[in-house]
Amino acid sequence: MRILVVGAGIVGAALADRLTRAEAGGRARPRDEVTVVEEREPGAGASGTSYAWLNANDPGDPAYHRFRTAALSAWRDLAAGFGAPAWYRPAGSVTWAADEDARSRLADRTARLAGLGYAAELVDADRLRALEPHVRAPRDALIAHYPGEGYVHGGPAARALARRARESGARFVTGHRAVALTTQGERVTGVRLDDGRDLNADLTVCAAGRHAPALLATAGVTLPLVDPSEPGSAAPCLIATTTAAPDAALNGLVHAPGLSARPSEDGGLVLEAGDLDAGVDESASPELVREVGAELLARARAVVPGLTAEVAAVRRCVRPLPADGYPLIGFQRPGLYTAVTHSGITLAPHLASLIDQEVHGRPSPALDAYRPDRAVHRS
Repeated sequence: MRILVVGAGIVGAALADRLTRAEAGGRARPRDEVTVVEEREPGAGASGTSYAWLNANDPGDPAYHRFRTAALSAWRDLAAGFGAPAWYRPAGSVTWAADEDARSRLADRTARLAGLGYAAELVDADRLRALEPHVRAPRDALIAHYPGEGYVHGGPAARALARRARESGARFVTGHRAVALTTQGERVTGVRLDDGRDLNADLTVCAAGRHAPALLATAGVTLPLVDPSEPGSAAPCLIATTTAAPDAALNGLVHAPGLSARPSEDGGLVLEAGDLDAGVDESASPELVREVGAELLARARAVVPGLTAEVAAVRRCVRPLPADGYPLIGFQRPGLYTAVTHSGITLAPHLASLIDQEVHGRPSPALDAYRPDRAVHRS
C-alpha cells in the first residue's frame, strides 16, 4: 500500500518509523511504500520547541489517563530499540504547592493518581534535596514526586525516528509544503505540493499539527482545533532556554508555582510558565518576547538559587489544541486518515502503533473515543 504521511513532527515521524518496521503486531506483512512530506525538517515545528513533558498526570478522566499511561510504556519500548538515546529522559518530576488551596488540590491529585496505580507520592524537603540538590522550595510547601514521568528532546527524537524510517525504506520529501489534498470524487488520492507536483497515495495520513485544518479544508474536511491566530488563543506559548548551567543542573522536571523547568539538550534549562503566555499570538512584539524571557529567568533563579545562566533563546511554540483537549484520530474520508493531538510528545509511539493497526484493517477500540467526527465541546 502507498501511504503518504503529511508532517514529520513527533507523531508523523513515529508513524513513519512504525509503518516501515518489518513486522507489526507480531504479524509479518508486505512492506508499505511510505512517503513523508515535511516543509522543513523532522521535529522542526512544535515537537522541537515544546516543553515536551511525558506524563499521565491528570486523573480527571480515568480512561484517558490509562491511554496516556499506555503511551508512557510505549515510549520505554521504543527507546529500548535505540539503546539508551540521549533524547529520551525518564527522569521523574517534582512539583509543589505553597498556599492552602493549592496544597489541597495537589494532595487530592496525588492521592487520586496513586489510586489509579500511577507512581505518585508526597515527599518531604529532604527527599526533594536528594532528587534535585539545586532546587529550593518554600519551607511550608507540599511536595509531590512522580518517578514514572520524564521528558523528550523532541527535535532529536523526531530526527532519530525519521532516520530509522528512511533506513527502512521510507522516502522523505522535505523543503516543500503540502498545500492541498487531491481528490477523485469523495476519495482523497494524495496531496499537491507548493511547487505544483502531485504525490499520489492509497492512503494519506494528515499529521500536520496546527496546519492540519487548512490542509483538510482544501477537500471540504473540518477539524476542531483552537485557532492560534485568535486574540487570547491558548495554542501559542513561549519557551525559553538558558545557556549552560553546570552550577544549577536539574535531574528531571521541576514544576513550581509560576514555573516549569527541565534540562535542555546542551546543559542549560528549558523554562515555561502558562500565566506568561497571554498575548503571545502571531502579533507578539519582540519586546514582549524579551520581557517574558527575562521574567522566566527571574523565576528560575528564585527556584534554583545558584543559577547564573542567561537566556539563550525564547521560542514561540504553537501547539495543535483540539477544542475539547482530546486527540483527533481516525478516518475522515476514503483515503484520508487524520492524526492530530495536543499531547503529541507523550502519545506519539502509542498512537503510531494503534494507527498502524487501523490502516491495515484492524480497528482499534482504544481510539473510539477520539474520532475526529465526534461531537466536540470546547474545553
